Amino acid sequence: MMKEQSYQQMIIFVVVYFFFNSFLLPEGLLFTTILTPVMVYFLFKEREIKKIYVWSLALLIPIPFHVLQGVVVNSYLISSVMVFTALIFLICVYYVVKKYTDILDSLFHKVLLINALFVFIALIALPIPGISDLFWYDVPLTKGMEVVLRLKLFTYEPSYYSLVMMPVFLYFLMRVFYNTEEHPLLIFLASVIPMFLSLSFGVIGAFLLAFLISVLVFWAKIPKTLKRFSILSTLFMVFVLGLIFILWPQNPIYFRIENIFHGQDTSAMGRLVYSFMFARDIIVQHNIFFGIGPGQIKIIAHDMIINHYKYHGTLGDVVRIPNAMAEILSIYGIYGFVFKLFLEVFFFVKKRIYNNHYALILFLFIFIYQFTGSFINNVAELGIWALVFGARFIEFDFPKSQTSE
Repeated sequence: MMKEQSYQQMIIFVVVYFFFNSFLLPEGLLFTTILTPVMVYFLFKEREIKKIYVWSLALLIPIPFHVLQGVVVNSYLISSVMVFTALIFLICVYYVVKKYTDILDSLFHKVLLINALFVFIALIALPIPGISDLFWYDVPLTKGMEVVLRLKLFTYEPSYYSLVMMPVFLYFLMRVFYNTEEHPLLIFLASVIPMFLSLSFGVIGAFLLAFLISVLVFWAKIPKTLKRFSILSTLFMVFVLGLIFILWPQNPIYFRIENIFHGQDTSAMGRLVYSFMFARDIIVQHNIFFGIGPGQIKIIAHDMIINHYKYHGTLGDVVRIPNAMAEILSIYGIYGFVFKLFLEVFFFVKKRIYNNHYALILFLFIFIYQFTGSFINNVAELGIWALVFGARFIEFDFPKSQTSE
């Protein structure tokens, strides 16, 4: 009875989080942000409110240094509140997934089913002008390429969609690999096809790299079904990629990869190179240890780009740093950058993430991805961190006799 009640209470929140968090809201506002008071009340009722006080100290330490060096107050306060709501979200989700891990399987099944339904509708709506814009992203994939529609569903871009869905897709892929699904082919397709349709190079690349590292390092501990899949899928991918290269050399995937390697892909260069260069120059000129503070990047960005970098092209109304670690470096300096990495490594060891294959891949994935994209308040990233450290799917635990060696 308690399990059913918990499921009913969480299903609406879960559906909103995965599919409608920003739907019909002004840019930058999320339903999870609006629901912050509800999360605070939940933590208070569960007697976990003290966690907010403790972790808030990390955000309070840099404030005197920011104020002394000067900030635009309105922007600083608004952005600080947004950071604080993200912290509350992280704490709340961590506690929920830790307490209700036993119903996550049912919730993930529901999310996968709903997602498959939406993808089916999106494919039907693809040729219908006006309606297709709800589901598909029509911004060019890379420089010099015509528009290739990419799946985003009700989110604002494909990379966010694939990122927020990654824990669910990975969960079911692991169940297929571990031979615990009754309908493995359907589940596999329902997990892989949406990822492919999103064409999110950052998410897919980070996932493949994380998966490859986990398989190579823990080859002796993974089941035979996964070993066979790893070998056969690698051979199949090499064959398919080679065939595509021969029959369709100017396909969107190879075209963008070529642009990335030649430094002509503005998205990849912005996320991987320019973000850290910009963040470094910001803190060097202002405060290398504690950064410039929340909400200040957009204040100084235009002037710095024009006067420091001597750029006279077209700039957007708001300049952002499209990389979570570069953004935290600019906002909170070396203090924030090192503190975040320390917490990730500390909890990786404390929670023994290396003993569970699902948690390990998810950890490696989001650890890599934070250096290639995302942003400091990204609830999709924070949700993954909460799941990595809060949940435990024991079916993916490595054998104790081997992990204890």
